[in-house]
This record gives sequence, C-alpha cells and structure tokens, in this order.
Amino acid sequence: MSTIGLLGLFLAFASIGVSIICLAVGQIIYASEAGKEKPRASRLTLGETFAWTGRVASAAACLALTVCCGVLVYCFFSGDTSLNYVVTERSSATGNLAWLFKLAGLWAGREGSLLFWAWLISVFNVIVAFRGIKQIKPLDNMALMVSQIVLAAFVGILLFSETNTPFAVTPAQYFDADGNLQGAATLWGMNAILEHWAMAIHPPTLFVGYAGLTVPFAYAIAALIVNDSSKAWVERVTRYTIFSWIMLTIGIGLGAIWAYGVLGWGGYWGWDPVENASLLSWLIALALMHSFTVYRQRGAFKRWSVMGACVAFAYVILGTFITRSGVVNSVHAFAGDSVSLALFLALTIAAVLAGIVGLIYRRKSFAADTSTDDVEHVASKDAAYYFNNVILFVFSVILAYMTLSSALPAWLPFGGESLSVSSYNALARPLGIIYVGILALAPLLAWGKTDKKEFARRIKLPAICAVVIFAGLMVYFFMYLLPGYNEIIAAGGSIAEELLLNGSPVYYAILSVLGFAVASLLCCTALFMLGRAISNYAKTRHENLFKGFLAQFKGYASSFGGGISHLGIALVLIGLIGSSMYSTEKVVYLAYDEENDTAESL
Repeated sequence: MSTIGLLGLFLAFASIGVSIICLAVGQIIYASEAGKEKPRASRLTLGETFAWTGRVASAAACLALTVCCGVLVYCFFSGDTSLNYVVTERSSATGNLAWLFKLAGLWAGREGSLLFWAWLISVFNVIVAFRGIKQIKPLDNMALMVSQIVLAAFVGILLFSETNTPFAVTPAQYFDADGNLQGAATLWGMNAILEHWAMAIHPPTLFVGYAGLTVPFAYAIAALIVNDSSKAWVERVTRYTIFSWIMLTIGIGLGAIWAYGVLGWGGYWGWDPVENASLLSWLIALALMHSFTVYRQRGAFKRWSVMGACVAFAYVILGTFITRSGVVNSVHAFAGDSVSLALFLALTIAAVLAGIVGLIYRRKSFAADTSTDDVEHVASKDAAYYFNNVILFVFSVILAYMTLSSALPAWLPFGGESLSVSSYNALARPLGIIYVGILALAPLLAWGKTDKKEFARRIKLPAICAVVIFAGLMVYFFMYLLPGYNEIIAAGGSIAEELLLNGSPVYYAILSVLGFAVASLLCCTALFMLGRAISNYAKTRHENLFKGFLAQFKGYASSFGGGISHLGIALVLIGLIGSSMYSTEKVVYLAYDEENDTAESL
C-alpha cells in the first residue's frame, strides 16, 4: 500500500508539473499570437493546444490523488496496519457511526488532512479546467496555472517530507511473528474525544471551504497576469466564494457543537488559536463577497477585491501554519513540524506579496475610478460597503496578531503573551455590534447619496417591526438575563471576577441592549430585502412560470441570499448575547454509592 500511495503522489506531482509548464507555454504563445489571423474555428491554435494539454494534466493529477486517498480509506476500513499513519489514526469505535469514524481517519492527522486538502484543491482545479472548455481563454488558463502551483506545494510536502507523508511504513518492531500489532502500537489510534459525529464532519467542511478560496485567489492573480480589470474574473469566482463561505460557516458551527458537547469548555467558543484561524478566513470571505457585489454592479472596489482574494487565501494558509507549525498552543493543533512551518509561512507571505506587487505593476489598469470608488456621502451604500470592508479587514488583522502574540518577540506589544478570552471579547463585542448596525442599514441606503425622504419611507416598516421584536427581547432581558447576571456578581467568586473582566455591569448591560437593538433592526431589514426580492421577481417573471425560470431567478439570487444571510446573522447575534454573555454555571456534587457503583441523578 505504501508503494501504491507514493507512486500516486509521484504521478500527481509530475502531472501538476506538466500542467503548469503547458499552461505557461500556452500563455506565452497566445501573447505572441495576439493580433495575428487565427485558423478556422475547427482547429486549435498552438497556444490552445498547450492549454488543453495543461487542463488534461490537471485531471490526471486529480485522479492520482484520488487513488492516494482511496489507499488510506481502504486501509482504515480493512484494518490494514502496514501504514504508520493508519496505525496512529485508526478508530476502534463500534456502533452505527463506526464507519464514519473510520472514514474520518483520512483527515484526522496532519499527514492525512494535507492529502485530503490537496485532493480537494485538485477537484476544484478540474472544475475550473473543464467548466469553460468550449472557449479556452487566457484568464482561465492562468487561474488554473496559479491554482496548480498551490497544489504543487501541497503535493510536494507530502512527497518529499518524511514527516508529512501518510504512506510511511509501520516499523517492523511493532509487529509480532504473525503480523499483528504489539507493544505500544496496540494502544495507538484516534483520540476518543474526536469520535463524535460533529467532529467527524467538522474538518472536511472547513477543508472544502479552504480549498474553494484557492479559486478566487487564483483568478485574482490571473487577472493581474493577463491585465484584465473587467468584471469577468469576479463573475467566474463569485459562486465559488459564496459556496466556500457557506462551508466555512457550517464547519465552524459543527466545531462549536463538538466543543460544547465534548471538549468540556462549558461553551462553544473559546477564542482558541485554531478557532481564530478559521474565523479569519470566514471574515475576509464575507468582505470579499460584498466587494464582488460592488465590482459587478459598479465596476468599483477593484483593488479591494484583488487584495481581498489574496488575503483570504493567505489566512487559509496562515490557519494551516498555526495548526501544524507548533508555534502556538491549541487543543486543535497537530504536533509541531519544521517543514510545515517554513512552507506555509512562505506561502502566506507569497500570497499577500503577489497581490501587492501585481497591483503595483498593473496600477493603471486597476486604478480606482473616481466616479464609482469615491464615497460621496456617509449615508450611502458606497459608504456602507466601504466600512464593511474596513471593519472586517482591520478586525481580522488585529485578531491574527492577537492569536500569534504568544509566538512574537517580547519587545512587540503583547509579545510572548497568551491573551485571555476577555481580551478578545473586549474587541469583538463592540466592533461586532457596530458591524451589524451597518448591515442593518445598508439595504435601505442608495448609491451615491441617500435621499432623506426615500430613506424615511424605506425604514418606516422595518423600524416598526424592529421595535416590536426589541420590546419582546427587553422583557426577556430584564426578567431573566439581567437578574441572573446580577445574582452571579453579588455572589462573588471566580465566575463573577471573570464576568467583571469584560467591563462594569453598566457597560455590560448597555452593550447587550445595543446588541439586541441592532439585531432586531437587522432581522427586519433582512426580511425587507427578501420581500423586495420576491416582489420584484413576481413582477418580472415570464407568463409561463417555468420558462426562463433560472435566467430570471439569477438576477435576484444575490438579494435572496443576502436577505437570508443577514437574517441568520441577526439570529446568531441574539443567541450569542443570551448564551455567552449571560450564561450561568452551577457546580453540583452527586452522592456516590460505592457498594453499588451508582450515583444519584439530578
């Protein structure tokens, strides 16, 4: 099995190399052929032939990596212990979910998760390669080339780093004469706390999101390479970005379920470094989706979009760096590895530099258009989208710095210190409320400058509904949440001290009330967005309900999606305030019957 796996990695790496070379040569030839007369439509040009070969090679790499993943899955399910990775990550669980935990062994450890991640990138690359196969365009070719370069880094570390290959053979001393495991190897296997349905699904959903964010990065760099500042690249990657953000959202949610039910934090979010790493990508993907909206509709935010795609990918790699390098302590992190530290740190820096250098080189093509990029008035959609990006980018940078603070030199602010949960809350809570407030008002604003009378007309109904929801929340707040908080503070002790670290009782209450207020308004403006989208669709749809349905619906998809997402964020904010800011904790000791080995129930 080791030989098959290593051969698969070698073939994948070779195919990736062929793909990169062919795509690069194809682009060079295409550039030299520009302006020349093309052969008749039935024949491919030399540049297109190389590009076609590069795309086929990308499919070959995906096939080889599929075989590699299949080898590990076969070993986990068949009980083949010839691979050291299988011995250390196998599950001995029984029951209805035993098959899921066996499958989860593929991504349970550092080596297997790298292979699984590489396979996912290769799948996305195949989709990119063959989605527009009828028209071979330089933009798509260069995007595939960039993504193949990223894939080459992943496959290279799997193939050439002994500490990162999942196909290392189990040492002979761990087998007896009959080929059965013996000694310490019999105790190895998947950590029992990972054998939970949410944890089994949590990593692959995140990996799908991470792999998907490679596509907008690849297209952003491709747009710089071919000097195409049109919205073509944005239109190609918007769906990938939305899909990736949704998968990250699901992955983070599943991780919260696991943490709440298994890890024993007494909660679902602890600002752990690896948790923060997933949040970084989620934040920038969210900013990226909003930037793409402005890019498509107004041709603005070109530089925001390019750098957003680069930073989103950089945060994906930074998360990998945090998880696998050992530079920070985390309950989620794998054992430290010097090769991973060097490779993923280099990739993180390279991703950001690629965007910066590319934008400097193409500064004329991607220059800001004063007619669309300038914010004329604070009360406008332009300003709302701009501040949306600023808040998410600034928060992500500060969060990344705080997460890595323990690994930074002591002479830097907070260098060498592991920051407390209250430090993260002190930043996230007020900034989050401001951000949600912007989301609540943005759908009611107009481009350029919002007319006061029109704004008053639009906000009237959402505001009335928001007051009703807010009143209900305030009743619950003053009857249940605040009395419970005051009771804890009056009792004193460590829990009260921890709560007071988040601010004085007055500040805490004001923050909560403001949070409920903006969440109520966001909930109603989100419903307003949905209602408007449904109304517009109903007015413009074809007489035949099914004729042209997809074409008509596509124009309102962003409004539907935006309304649903905003509504979800409003509900999440309400839930966060109630469940994290006002949670209560009680310690109860149960009487134990030693003779019968039983304990009384609550």
